[in-house]
Amino acid sequence: MPSVKQSIKISEAGRLYLDYCELELEMKPSSIYEYTKTIKWTVDAIGDLEMKKVNEEHIAELKKGYNERGLMPTTKAHNLSIIRNLFRFCDNELRLKVMDAEKIKRPKIPKRKVDYLTEEELKRFFDSIRSKSMRGLRFKAFFSVLFSTGCRISEVLNLKIQDIDFEKKEAMIIGKGDKQRKIYFTDWSIECIKDYLEKREYKHKFVFIGQSKKHAKWARGDAEQSFRTFVRNSGMRKFTPHTVRHSFATHLLKKGIGIGHIQVLLGHSDIQTTSRHYLGILSDEEAKAAHEKGMNMENWI
Repeated sequence: MPSVKQSIKISEAGRLYLDYCELELEMKPSSIYEYTKTIKWTVDAIGDLEMKKVNEEHIAELKKGYNERGLMPTTKAHNLSIIRNLFRFCDNELRLKVMDAEKIKRPKIPKRKVDYLTEEELKRFFDSIRSKSMRGLRFKAFFSVLFSTGCRISEVLNLKIQDIDFEKKEAMIIGKGDKQRKIYFTDWSIECIKDYLEKREYKHKFVFIGQSKKHAKWARGDAEQSFRTFVRNSGMRKFTPHTVRHSFATHLLKKGIGIGHIQVLLGHSDIQTTSRHYLGILSDEEAKAAHEKGMNMENWI
């Protein structure tokens, strides 16, 4: 890092920190954009103070501003993490005497309740999809891939016909963070895909295409709108494609599949991400049944 003055303002420290995030940490432009917004709003809220003069009272003022804006606890925590990292950067990289970053306390994040559908609800929704039209065939195949693979909606929309090994019922995809992973289909999802492709013809690159004459990849906005329409027509409560992903993981967990296997199938790089979402989701009765099954030691007696 270039040498800096011993007294710099928040805006200047922020600029140096953002350069560091981009060049050294190689953050994505979207993350840099969010960091920029947070630092700018901090300056607007408490003023462009010298970094060494920012204290706990200023952080409290910042938190009051968050409350007045009605920010969610997760957003507050995210913004305060950015500010905390800015102070760490000033301390570690710029060698400035600033407030201890650990004094910037983030709000406790309430444990998020995983929204999922039961197997019966999923079957009821699947049966409600009328597949006489091309639109219906496409959506039935789309939903079957979402649930049978646990993929994110973007991963399903990027799926190419050549990616699928129909004999092995699997495909290699590039998921979130440009990570490659293998996904697996069920017999019924392969059947739904084939029904759709045979009616539509296999000649186009992507599995799911729009219904315009251009035959381009199905646009995410259109796919999400279609999803909302089919949910509304089913008469069921509102849910999203990501709810189906949660349902996939929860279904496997309730069937006794280990959290490590679920992590791989979901494409999570860290098992803590999987655990944070799904550990503790089982009821006492299901936990007891799992214990009886796993700890069956009758041969010890």
